[in-house]
Amino acid sequence: MITDKLENIKHYASLFSGIHPLLQVTAVKSLDRVIEKESHGDITLIPIQSNGVSATFDAELLEAHRTLMDIHITLAGTDVIAYADLQSESQESKPYDEANDYLLARAQNIKTLSVPAGYFCIIPNQFAHMALYQGHSEVKKIVVKMPAPL
Repeated sequence: MITDKLENIKHYASLFSGIHPLLQVTAVKSLDRVIEKESHGDITLIPIQSNGVSATFDAELLEAHRTLMDIHITLAGTDVIAYADLQSESQESKPYDEANDYLLARAQNIKTLSVPAGYFCIIPNQFAHMALYQGHSEVKKIVVKMPAPL
């Protein structure tokens, strides 16, 4: 898990291939203006808003990806992202869905981090995670889906 101020995301471009196209998009368009799912080459931007956890919230349920990875960018509010190591701290609860690139896992030793407005969190594939976790506050954010490093 990598979290930092959004203004510093350019420093991670040599580590993650999806950051360069994200920088190209943000050079001509504010992320605040992304109002529906957009694809730009290998990356997809998904706008999300949340005022609280859903009625079906499960504190032990996390998701993970294999071919894509996420960058969560908080535009307003404070997101809370839960995570656990996929291999050693969680157990698969729904098998991998190749078409949608995700699996569900359960974990009891969940850690959380807060991602306030103006910050991002890069979530490498070795972590099962769940954003908009209990404790988040009126969040407006962009999730960037990008290819995972091989």
